[in-house]
Order: sequence, then structure tokens, then C-alpha cells
Amino acid sequence: MAIGDGAAAAGFPLVPDTGENGKVKWGAQEINRTRDFVAQLFNLIPISKSAARTAAGISSGTADPAGGVDGDIYFKILP
Repeated sequence: MAIGDGAAAAGFPLVPDTGENGKVKWGAQEINRTRDFVAQLFNLIPISKSAARTAAGISSGTADPAGGVDGDIYFKILP
């Protein structure tokens, strides 16, 4: 795989290597753009245990499970 193919396949813009936008003076702009992409992905990560369980489809309670979709996990807490 050539350099940049993975980024292009993921929909990220590539840094041009020619023309006005390909000049070294725009390097900081491209570095910051890359950091913006990292920040967007970082914001998708749950920040608490309960948020991670919810994102994974894991729930718990004392009642019998009702609803849900295939693959969800429910832990019933017994008294």
C-alpha cells in the first residue's frame, strides 16, 4: 500500500506535494489538521465505565430483561 492510500480510503484529505498548498510553509496547518482528526476520534471513546458498558450494549438490573437487540448483554442482579 502506498503512503496516503489508507488515509484516502478513510476519506481524509491528502497533503499535496506540488503547487501552492504543497509548500513547506503549510506544514503546521497540515499537522494541526491531523491533530483535529485524532481529537475527533478521541471524542468517540467513552470516558466512564457506565458509558463504555452502554456503548457495548451491556446493561444490568433486578428485573427480567426486556427488549434489546441480538448481541446485547444483560446482567440480572439477584436479591
